[in-house]
Amino acid sequence: MKYFVKIQDKELTFEYSEKDGKLSNQNNRPLDYDLQALGNGCYSLILNGKSYLAHVQQNDGHYDVILENQLIPVTIEDEQSLLLKQLTKHHAQEATEKIIKAPIPGLVTQVLVKEGDTVDKDTTLLTLEAMKMENVIKAPCSCMVEKVFVKPSDTVQQNQPLIELKETE
Repeated sequence: MKYFVKIQDKELTFEYSEKDGKLSNQNNRPLDYDLQALGNGCYSLILNGKSYLAHVQQNDGHYDVILENQLIPVTIEDEQSLLLKQLTKHHAQEATEKIIKAPIPGLVTQVLVKEGDTVDKDTTLLTLEAMKMENVIKAPCSCMVEKVFVKPSDTVQQNQPLIELKETE
């Protein structure tokens, strides 16, 4: 599984293999590490042959890490959490948006509206399957369906237009 880590202002990507417990960086180079919980938020970390004592405290969706007497803010998101966050952001778009676009690449499994339909805010318009997860695409406002660009079993790319809407009063 991929993890996206932000350490202060630096963004890094790591891949963790649950099969063999190996961790590699964005260049696919394995990291030589050992991490042991000592209790009370303290961890012993050996990274590339160097030993560290880290104090970790979870704090409002991120971690405060004290390493070598420095406070380092760290956020960690896995691939699925990041996609879900993007989907949520997509659904929170302003009601003035006219074209609903695919938030992620996937397969259209259902189209529940047709051109000319009038729908209320939060009405399910279609479902999109991505990474074995079903994503429900809802109307951002009360509107009329102007055009449907996709049909069930269509494969779509990120940002591909799905449905055009016209806001109703």
